Amino acid sequence: LVLWALPATSRETVAVFAPGNPHQRRLASAEDGEQCDAESPTSCRGSCECPGQQLQLTVANIVPRLGVQGDAFLRIEEHRHAGLEIAIYHFEQPRRLSELQLPFKILPLWHIDLTDVQVLEVPSKMALDSWFPGYAWSILVCGRCQGRHIGWKFTPTSTGAATPFYALIVEAVDAESEEPPTTGQFLASLRAVGQPLAALGLAASMLSSSHGTP
Repeated sequence: LVLWALPATSRETVAVFAPGNPHQRRLASAEDGEQCDAESPTSCRGSCECPGQQLQLTVANIVPRLGVQGDAFLRIEEHRHAGLEIAIYHFEQPRRLSELQLPFKILPLWHIDLTDVQVLEVPSKMALDSWFPGYAWSILVCGRCQGRHIGWKFTPTSTGAATPFYALIVEAVDAESEEPPTTGQFLASLRAVGQPLAALGLAASMLSSSHGTP
């Protein structure tokens, strides 16, 4: 079932960040000696930012409204930032792909900086079970930041006018927030080392850790 997300009232937004997968483990970094308290993730000092997480927010780079997978779509969140209308999609993983059914907020963009970004393919049967029907998904991880999962690439399943696009995992800070977090706080709160979750889109039989898919 394909649905078309309806417009919602826009909220004035201070900033939109692409911090990466919020479900990844918060672990200590042996490489730089920094430590993160799992109960207080902002205790991490310093951060690693992948070039792909630097959002290129322009009218030309924001993907127009897309049809969505009916059983995985939760809602769409409209924001207004620097004169731009930005639609953030809320999805959860379908149970048939992941028992965890983890939620994600994503922003579709035509282009991102692919420096140090690795595209991980998944079995075609899984890739075609997509949040955006007509597009197959693959996983985006940052090699610079120890495998941080930053989003997905969506590739058209048929030839024609359709163009591939990227969907980054994002957070937005509204103007009414009393203390909007800084970029460093967002990234520090999501510092992760080791293998990404199956939020990377791999089946349980393929990973021994927790997992999920779009």
